[in-house]
Amino acid sequence: MLGKIVKRPAKLDKKLVRDLRAMTDPEDPYLTVTGKTMCTSDFYEEQARLDGAFCEYGEQEKLDYMNQLRSNGVINIEMESIPFAALTHHAGIKAAIVCVALLDRLKGDQVMAPKEVLNEWQMRPQKLVARYIKRYLQMKGRLSFEGHGSMAVKSPRRFKLVQQESETFD
Repeated sequence: MLGKIVKRPAKLDKKLVRDLRAMTDPEDPYLTVTGKTMCTSDFYEEQARLDGAFCEYGEQEKLDYMNQLRSNGVINIEMESIPFAALTHHAGIKAAIVCVALLDRLKGDQVMAPKEVLNEWQMRPQKLVARYIKRYLQMKGRLSFEGHGSMAVKSPRRFKLVQQESETFD
């Protein structure tokens, strides 16, 4: 900022993670799991992929690394969670990372699922978060189902809602 490096803590809310996990439906045709996300700055080397332009390690080294990550509770690798966590924490907004796994990295690096399947998979986190938001607003008395079955939020000012309802972190 203004030519200087600014470091901000990237903190997520563990209670929110538990609350989101509680939104799973036994009839969901997929598994919802919780664990650690590893955030990287690169899609290939930092994620131990073998299919990038540069690769200075082999299949066995990659598998050893992936198994080490798994034994440390890492179930997801992506590139956006740290800036997201830092931004939301700085703004005083409770946050959690909700992702869909496109492949098991112990079995390969290429996403082979057809586009239709990927489109359905990407809806899964959205559905989980929507369930949470719906329940949260119902509990706060800010959601009604009046009218033609559509949701009506009493206060359309999202910023005010976030500002009033978000709890500060310790």
